[in-house]
Formats: sequence, structure tokens, C-alpha cells
Amino acid sequence: QKWRPFCLRFEGVVEDFNYGTLLRLDSRREYTEENTIFATRIQFFAIEIARNREGCNDEVFSSAREAAAEEGKS
Repeated sequence: QKWRPFCLRFEGVVEDFNYGTLLRLDSRREYTEENTIFATRIQFFAIEIARNREGCNDEVFSSAREAAAEEGKS
């Protein structure tokens, strides 16, 4: 109920704003049964934008960048 007014503001603005997607509860951990919930696409966007602004995804970004660099060396 709390998310509904927020989500409806994006109807017609964000494609498929109300489609379901998986969201990690803890951004530092992988997608697992215990760490994943079902959310709407606009909820996913809102939470991930907030996480990015707070630096919560910096560790994930850095590790992905390092892995890509290692693959490039092979």
C-alpha cells in the first residue's frame, strides 16, 4: 500500500513500470533464495538508485571491474 502511490506516478513514463523483478535484500550478496524478494520494476529502480547514491554498490562494481580486467589478461 505504501509503494502504490509512488509507483503509479511512473505509469506511462517508465515502460513496464509495474512488471515484477527480483531484488537483492543485501546488495553486497549474490542473488540467493534467502537474499531475494519480488518487487515491481519501479521499486527496483528506486532502491538501486538510492543504493548507488549511498555507495552501497561500489564494492560490487569494483569486483566486477576487476573480474573483467582479469578476463582481459587471459
